[in-house]
Amino acid sequence: MSFESPTPEALRVGLVLMEVGRNARVIFANEPALEVAFAFEDLDGQTPHVVDADGKPLAPHERPRARAARGESFGPSLTRWKFEGGDVAIVVRCDSIAQDRRLAALTLVDVTAFSRSAENSRAALAARDEFLSIAAHELRSPLNALLLTIHRLRLRVPADGVASELGKLIDISERQIDRLTSLVQNLLDVTRIRAGRLDLELEPQDLCQIVHDAAESMADQARAAGAQVSILPCDPLHGLWDGARIEQVVHNLLTNALKYGGGGRIEISLAREGKAARLSVRDHGPGVAEEDRERIFEPFKRVASTYKSQSLGLGLYIVREIVRAHGGDIAIEAPEGGGAAFVVRLPVTQEASAAASEQP
Repeated sequence: MSFESPTPEALRVGLVLMEVGRNARVIFANEPALEVAFAFEDLDGQTPHVVDADGKPLAPHERPRARAARGESFGPSLTRWKFEGGDVAIVVRCDSIAQDRRLAALTLVDVTAFSRSAENSRAALAARDEFLSIAAHELRSPLNALLLTIHRLRLRVPADGVASELGKLIDISERQIDRLTSLVQNLLDVTRIRAGRLDLELEPQDLCQIVHDAAESMADQARAAGAQVSILPCDPLHGLWDGARIEQVVHNLLTNALKYGGGGRIEISLAREGKAARLSVRDHGPGVAEEDRERIFEPFKRVASTYKSQSLGLGLYIVREIVRAHGGDIAIEAPEGGGAAFVVRLPVTQEASAAASEQP
C-alpha cells in the first residue's frame, strides 16, 4: 500500500463506523479514512510496528481498531505507524454513538507533516542552543585576555593630566568589555537553563553577606547612574545557597533597578518570613504595570523599549530560573510611594539553618 502524507493545507479527517463485537465489521469509511486504512484494518496483509506518543510499542490488542471492537471510548491520542517506507503519525479518537454501545466511530487525522515539522523545529532549536553555548565559551577567553590587556595599559598610564584622555578611553573600554562579558555570560546561562544544566553548588552561606558583597561589587555602576543603594539592617540569614548564583540574582535585580529606577533611591531588604528568606530590591521609578509583571520574566522581554540597545532582556529570566532552581519564587509588588519591588522568597529549612550556623 502506498501512502503520501497530505500537506497541512490539505488536512482531512477520516471517519470510520464499525460494529462492536467479535467480528467488528466496518460498515462505513470515508475517503480520507481509506487513505490511512491501516489505522483500523490491515488491508494489505502487512503488520506495521505501532507505538504511542512516548514510543511505547502497542500490541495488537492495544491498537485503535482492537480497542474500538471492544467498545472502548478513547483519545484523541497520537500513534505512530512504522513501515519500510517511513513513519506515519495519526491522531485517533473513538466514541460510542449508539445507546447499546454496539456501534463505534473512529476519527483519524494524519498529522505526519505537522509531526515532522515539529521535530525539525526542535532539532533546529537544539542546534541553535548548542551553537550559542559553544560561541559563549569561545568568546570568554578572548574577552578575558582583552580585559587583562586593558588592566595592564592602565598601570602604564602616568598619574598626570597629560594622560587623562587616555585614562578616559581605558575607562570606556573597560565598561564595554564588562558589558560584552555580561551579555556572553547571559547567553551561556540561557543555554544551560534550556538544556536543564543549571547546576547549583549549595553550601552553608549567610544570605545577608551575599547581598552585601553583590551590592558592593556594583558600587561604581550605581554612582555612574546617580543612584543611591542602601541595604536595610539585617540579621544573618543562614541557609544552603549557591553563593555565586544568588549574588548573580542580586546583581541582575540591581542592574534592572539602575536602568529603570530613574536614578533615585534603591533599597534592599532582607528578612526571615516563616520558613523562607525574603529578599526585596525596590526602586522609586515608574513601576511595572500589572499586565507586565509576568511577561518581563520571559526571555528577550523588557519593561520598556528605552534600553533595547543595551540589553537582550535575559537578566530577569535568569533571575527567575536561578530562584526556581533553589526552590523559591519571585514576584513584583507595587509598594506605597511608587516604584517597583522585586521580591524573592527562598526556602530555608531548619536543618540548613543549623548546618550553616555551625560554620566558623
